[in-house]
Amino acid sequence: MRNEMSHGRRIVGVTATLLAVSVLGLSACDHLKDEFLKPQNPGIVDQGAAGSPAAAAALKVGAMGKLKLIGSDPSPSAGFAYSSIWVASGLMTDEFSNSDFQNSQNDIDQRTMSPDNGASDYGNLTQIRGYIRDAIVAEKQFEPLQTMNLGELYVALAFDEMTLAENFCNGIPLGSQSNGVIDYSKPEFKPFTNTEVYAIARQHIDSALTLLGTSTDDSIVYVRRAALVTKARIMLDQGLNNAGAAAALVSATAVPTSYQYLWSTSSSTNSDDLGIWRFNNSVGRMTVGDSAITISGTTYQTLNAVPFASANDPRVPVLVGKSAGLSSEDGLTPFFLQQIWKGRDDPQPMVSGLDARLIEAEAALNASDIPGMMTILNGLRAAPPKIGIFQPGVMTPLATPANQADAITLFFREKAFWTFGRGQRLNDLRRQVRQYSRAQNTVFPSGQHYKGGNYGSDVNFPVPDAELVNPQFHGCIDRNA
Repeated sequence: MRNEMSHGRRIVGVTATLLAVSVLGLSACDHLKDEFLKPQNPGIVDQGAAGSPAAAAALKVGAMGKLKLIGSDPSPSAGFAYSSIWVASGLMTDEFSNSDFQNSQNDIDQRTMSPDNGASDYGNLTQIRGYIRDAIVAEKQFEPLQTMNLGELYVALAFDEMTLAENFCNGIPLGSQSNGVIDYSKPEFKPFTNTEVYAIARQHIDSALTLLGTSTDDSIVYVRRAALVTKARIMLDQGLNNAGAAAALVSATAVPTSYQYLWSTSSSTNSDDLGIWRFNNSVGRMTVGDSAITISGTTYQTLNAVPFASANDPRVPVLVGKSAGLSSEDGLTPFFLQQIWKGRDDPQPMVSGLDARLIEAEAALNASDIPGMMTILNGLRAAPPKIGIFQPGVMTPLATPANQADAITLFFREKAFWTFGRGQRLNDLRRQVRQYSRAQNTVFPSGQHYKGGNYGSDVNFPVPDAELVNPQFHGCIDRNA
């Protein structure tokens, strides 16, 4: 049987002076997706090789290597200390709790962020767009027939733009430099609403699907499935009226449940770490979240929080820090280690067939087909797909909710366990406010904060003050969900 989980890329040298260029390595039974070997200086090639197909290919490899920084972090040895957006959004929701001394991290956890907090990784997301755009320009000029390369780059561009809109406030500039020059007068430097960013991302994912076409080549099918799941997510972000069409895009025939588009890091290069592994399993700066936290004999109840640490759910296994000889950085916060990605370089799914099934389940929910939703959710519990290399155990079926409100609550709780740590929780909480008409203090972590004061009312990250160098930007348009 063909394994839909993995797909392979190997890096080969082009010349002694050219940075690594990717070529596709395929096996009939096992395809290991490895966009993880990137040039040490992505997009930089020897002067003699610049302006060539090889240079364009190198830029593409570098751009795809940058994309995975959405879920991974530059190594501390590289001089960086910020977290990826997947880590930051998990901290802002109930996936993780702050266990260090950093005020910037505590403000994220407490939902009281100001625009001068630079811990949201906004700058990295905008830089990723620049790398991808440069690679697209080069591929169009020097490798226009490499439609899979171009298609995959457009998937990356759309995914990055979707990530910006899912996590940040209304008012996101989408400008970039051209030939090393920044022209702030261009229309693309204006603040865009989330709605506008989703529309732009959807145009780019449609470009990807057009380029990828209907070929049955393994590598193109692999990338096309990533494009389909990304488009379906964007469509849901745009409105629940798209739920049925989004589900139709990602049927089990189009995107099998076992499919995964994997990101990983490489300890051999000492350049990037899996973000969750570093901040949780390595340095203890955040702990797996729970609905109750006891510090110095006082128990703090976090309203609306899923009890990830204490639920004993096979999709989010945890290890008590003391049993592993580890503790929180602050020495006070109870410390729990997630065990989905136990290793520094364990692969993370950017998108997957599991995501596709959850999109189908939400479409059934929005069609008031609660039994249909439950068939999908209980089917996943009966035959759990892998998450990276982690295999959850089989779970007992859930009872069918009695009404639509309970069905909505159950769906998002189930999705929270399935998508833990993969950058979807914040957007799902925002969508419950924006699309399901739920009050933010009935959805987001609320009540008394375990480090003093109360949780705030932030439902997204502000575009940071660093963007104020752009004269068209004057701060968030609003902080609405």
